[in-house]
Amino acid sequence: MKIDPYHHKEKYLKWKEITNQNIEGLNDLNSKIILRYLDDMERGINISNVSVKGPRGYGRLSSLKDRLVFFAKNFENNYSLKCITDVSEDQLLSFFTDMRMGKIKKSNGGTYKSIDTYTKIFKAFWHWHQKINKKRGIEINDITTDLDTRSEKPKWVYLTEEQIKKLCDNAKFEYRVLMMFLFDSGIRAPTELVNVKVSDLYNDFKELNIREETSKTFGRRIKLFRNPFHQSNSLNC
Repeated sequence: MKIDPYHHKEKYLKWKEITNQNIEGLNDLNSKIILRYLDDMERGINISNVSVKGPRGYGRLSSLKDRLVFFAKNFENNYSLKCITDVSEDQLLSFFTDMRMGKIKKSNGGTYKSIDTYTKIFKAFWHWHQKINKKRGIEINDITTDLDTRSEKPKWVYLTEEQIKKLCDNAKFEYRVLMMFLFDSGIRAPTELVNVKVSDLYNDFKELNIREETSKTFGRRIKLFRNPFHQSNSLNC
């Protein structure tokens, strides 16, 4: 069983229970279509032919929910649209351009980052909209073809080995072990880290297997250059 340190499942299911058939802040039309989309994604049905098949995880569902509510509210405020699917191609392109240019801002006045994440989510939603309508014999044009889904290269933030050693020198013993394990393996914390089992360690604790079902991206096996499980190496960092 995968440990979920963020409690995505509990939070999402609680939101569903409270929401019932009406999402707070949205009208009936938007609530109905967004809830249907989320239900299909939770069950893994009506997924676009170009997307990975299967049910979406609860963390992903929460992200989809937040973004679609964001779209619905902004389309209504900016274009007086009562339903998210009434948006035109011109309106959609203008909306994402304004996001990139900083004309559409966060509630705190900040600008949105990773616009590609928003465009990809809307594209997936629109392709789902096309697919369910095609089953009813209704053809819906793809208005997302010209959306810019390029991602901006994030600023690289890192600690050098010397900085890691300095942290270790001033940390408790058990934290030294953890720091060196994180540094050596490159494992993601907290989700991948808290799901590590003794059985994931191989070759006298010199290799770590990060399982597919617990990985944020993909399963992989890492060779450990330092062995934090031996006291001599741990104490020396």
